[in-house]
Amino acid sequence: MAKIFKHRTDVAFFDYKDFKTLQRYVNQYGQIEQRKRTGLTESKQRQLARAIKRARHIALLPFVSNG
Repeated sequence: MAKIFKHRTDVAFFDYKDFKTLQRYVNQYGQIEQRKRTGLTESKQRQLARAIKRARHIALLPFVSNG
């Protein structure tokens, strides 16, 4: 059964330097979790995706995980 977060995040702004928080929203294969799984609003999900992509480009998060 897939994990569904369905919680409100207390994060007001997703920072690309806070990789520990961003890792919660990335699955075991390194993909960004879907909005219906994270329970985030549309704007927060876009903000999260932008932060994860920035963190990947400066090598704080891997592009692909070994699984």
